[in-house]
Amino acid sequence: MTSIVALGAVTVGIDLPSSHAELRELGLTPGTASIIPVERMEEIRRALEKNRGTLPHPTSGGSVGNTANLLARAGISCGFMGVGGNDPFGRIFVANCARASLKFLSKLEDGAITGYDFYLYDDADMRTIILTHGANALLSPARIDLEAIQRSELVLLDGIALSFGPESETAMLRCVQAAEAANVPFVLALAGIEIVDSYRDFFDHFAPKAQMVAGNLEQAAVLVGLEPEASLEAVRIKLAETSIDAMVTLDAGGAFARFGDEELIMPTQKIEAVDSTGAGDNFLAAFLVARRQGLSVRQALAVGNVVAGEVIQVKGAQLPLGFDVPKLMQEAMQNAKSLDD
Repeated sequence: MTSIVALGAVTVGIDLPSSHAELRELGLTPGTASIIPVERMEEIRRALEKNRGTLPHPTSGGSVGNTANLLARAGISCGFMGVGGNDPFGRIFVANCARASLKFLSKLEDGAITGYDFYLYDDADMRTIILTHGANALLSPARIDLEAIQRSELVLLDGIALSFGPESETAMLRCVQAAEAANVPFVLALAGIEIVDSYRDFFDHFAPKAQMVAGNLEQAAVLVGLEPEASLEAVRIKLAETSIDAMVTLDAGGAFARFGDEELIMPTQKIEAVDSTGAGDNFLAAFLVARRQGLSVRQALAVGNVVAGEVIQVKGAQLPLGFDVPKLMQEAMQNAKSLDD
């Protein structure tokens, strides 16, 4: 039995240095982030390959994919569901899952193109991000292993999956219904503020039923009906008016959690970030591991801070494959236990 089943994006990413001149030649606006059709993405990829030759080897990504990766490397039996193409990018994603001991529970789709993104950065580290959902847009109830969900101990759902394609919201609904029918708790990872706002009915209905929701302060603000720029205090007050249990990352401010009537803020040490991508995803994984090991919410937040602090000191959204994740988790949890002594 797989203890945790995660549903999210099958995607890989490529980081490339670029100039504003090259970006404009490609038809891109420097400093923007956009989701584009797969045909346009392929056109840009071919242009980059023509200019540069072979591109760097891609790394796996996707918000909940990053979370599942760390869970598996921490020793949790974890499986991942999502739709990728049976192409080089899809096979790289599956191979990366295998190296992390993360079980890929889906089948790669013949003839489909795996979702992927480019992080194009300049000398000032300004990033221009483009991505395409690719095969993720094929997500549907027929491509969900409902039995795996019902046999699990916890289901982890990525809010961005709601926006993949015409049947993706129905697929997410089926996942939640299957989990509820088997009394399996689920965690709902929030997504970009546009998605939280666009799928408000889904979030309004299922966020209170989740074991917890997890996201950053902007996402949490929109979830409770505030503007993205709302303060933590404003978000805290609105959350207290609901039955939602939440874990909210605050970037350099650490993290906030609300579970029942308990509210906690856990500050973090100031660390010079090399790359903040994936910090929240890995924070969530560390928090879940710590809670499974019996640590308090306060202690689990401290563990999340430690792991996120390691992630932001490396390039990419995942710790390097050679990194000793079990040792990191063990030391972080041991140190956290002293907080409640």
